[in-house]
Amino acid sequence: MQLLYGKPVADRIHADIRERVSRLTIQPKLAVILVGNNPASHLYVSLKEKEAAMDGIAFEKHILIESTSEDEILSIIARLNEDVSVHGILVQLPLPDGLDTDRIIGAMDPNKDVDGFHAHNVAAFLAGDKTRIPVFPEALMELLLSSGQPLEGQSAIMVVNSEHFGRVLLQAGANHGLLGRMIPSERLLTETGMILDARVVMSACGMPNLITGNSILPNTILIDGGIAKDESGRTVGDVDAENMAHQTGFLAPVPGGVGPVTIACLLRKVVFLAEKKRTPEVST
Repeated sequence: MQLLYGKPVADRIHADIRERVSRLTIQPKLAVILVGNNPASHLYVSLKEKEAAMDGIAFEKHILIESTSEDEILSIIARLNEDVSVHGILVQLPLPDGLDTDRIIGAMDPNKDVDGFHAHNVAAFLAGDKTRIPVFPEALMELLLSSGQPLEGQSAIMVVNSEHFGRVLLQAGANHGLLGRMIPSERLLTETGMILDARVVMSACGMPNLITGNSILPNTILIDGGIAKDESGRTVGDVDAENMAHQTGFLAPVPGGVGPVTIACLLRKVVFLAEKKRTPEVST
């Protein structure tokens, strides 16, 4: 397998971000809300803050204890919606049990929803507005494009846990000419010997070893967006990468694949939103 590492892709995106920020007369600003003590969430927010600083993007953190009420969170979002210096808002997921994720995400101004999963933005993306693509599917597509392989007219299978996410990923692929179909992860688990007969296979389930070498065709492009821990505590993806290393094709690995690209795409979206709000005297 030829590995599609995320760092070179992310580096290219960050270079573009810094060049675009240098042309602005305002500083793009991202506000992040983090609720609770999830160690992975705190790590992800720290990584985003570090990359934002390197790209010239202001970063505002709201770190809240796990017992913070939903009304308190909504109050913060309302203030950020009105703050003209804030161009993007991110609620770090997952939220603690008892909080209504859909309600909290839905409270954001869709024009500041940097992650892209506000219902308004998803509907607009599915209706054809490519600028509304959610960040995670965008990162998966960036990794796929990094293979350098022709995509127009190629078959694709999206292995997902959620039909809602699957529809978004199918649309993201269709925007690049892929002829895709969706397969729920549970079907792959229950139908022994299923072959994922497509040139491109994208997966985002968080289920270790869900996809094995026996289930793909030669020369498949595998984009692994699943993140989980195996029995030994290692971070792994959905693809059994160790046992298909000698097969032909391409693989975006976990770790080392989608993570840095997702952060880069997120910060690029902040800059895009700032560009939409830039002062009139800035040249286009």
